[in-house]
Amino acid sequence: MSRQSILFRQAGMPKMLRLLGCVLVAAVAVAAVGPAVAQAQRAPAQAAAPAGKVPPASIAVIDIQRIMRDASAHKGARQQLEQFRNTFQAEMAKEDEKLRGEDQELMRQRSILAPEVWDQRRQAFQSKVIEVQRRVQERSQAVDKSMAGVREQIAQQVVKILEELSAERGFNMVLDRSQMHVIIGDNIDLTVEVLRRLDQRLPSVKVNLPAAQ
Repeated sequence: MSRQSILFRQAGMPKMLRLLGCVLVAAVAVAAVGPAVAQAQRAPAQAAAPAGKVPPASIAVIDIQRIMRDASAHKGARQQLEQFRNTFQAEMAKEDEKLRGEDQELMRQRSILAPEVWDQRRQAFQSKVIEVQRRVQERSQAVDKSMAGVREQIAQQVVKILEELSAERGFNMVLDRSQMHVIIGDNIDLTVEVLRRLDQRLPSVKVNLPAAQ
């Protein structure tokens, strides 16, 4: 019987951690466009467009994948979650080992116990497995929620930084470099500057990990 025959096989253990390198989707950049456009249009350096006409696009680019990968706050959160995951996986390994032993003992007793007694013990064992699976599910969901909170805090800061840069440099559109398939000049790529300001303002975030049970 494999090591995952009880807890993991029956539950299909949910992912403890969604991909920590998961990028902020292009919506982060898009979210900055509205406020950025407003500020850019108010900037003295930009001439007002004729009434009824859309002002010409002035584009800036950021590499969202790199920002999420290299941001100090994200690195710190990832380390905290890795520590939690390792601890929790060790706990679940012990639980699984215990359940496998109980399962084997139950199978051994099947031929010597009265059918109704064996059924009662089997039901009690299954209830125990379900309870452990519930704990795994709750921990997994709690970790996902914690990581979502980290990403949200980072995204909020990125949007604010893009608004400021828009007012300073006059662009009114932000694109995600990973979604583009054209050659981009470094003069419109603001990734390094966004990262620099992000690390200054949000060097770390507190990860609200689920309490031990």
